[in-house]
This record gives sequence, structure tokens and C-alpha cells, in this order.
Amino acid sequence: METYAVFFKTSTTIPGDQRSRDCPGHGYSEHTVEHNEYIEFKTKDEFFKWVTREEGKIYGRVAYRAVKCTPIKIETKTTIDIG
Repeated sequence: METYAVFFKTSTTIPGDQRSRDCPGHGYSEHTVEHNEYIEFKTKDEFFKWVTREEGKIYGRVAYRAVKCTPIKIETKTTIDIG
């Protein structure tokens, strides 16, 4: 079964601890972590609605990459040999 998805970059700000605010250079300072986000859509219609909404934005549009995916079936087999 094929699915549709989008990938885009996003970031999260990690607040610093009190020690880094009281004594700069010590503790853990505030920083930003960048990561990739992935949204998988259950139907083709949901996917098209999301893309249409993003493309219709004038400001704040996400730079995304749209993909069509075919999930891979993975089987794991365990063999125990006592001898």
C-alpha cells in the first residue's frame, strides 16, 4: 500500500539552566536543535489538502519535500539451537 508524506526541517529551542544565567560560561546555555520532521498521510486527499494549504500561504510557508512511499515489510526470525 503506497502512502504519501512530506519532510521538512524544523528547530526546537532548548532553554538554558539557571546556573548559565547566573554565571555565564557555566552550566548549560540556551541553544537551538535542528531536526527533520516527517508527516505521513493516511489518504491521498489528506496529502493534497496539506500541500494545497501550504502552497496557498503567503507568509510562513514550510520548505518541504513531498514523497510517495511504499512501506517495506520486515520479518524477523529467531532460531535457537541447543546442542
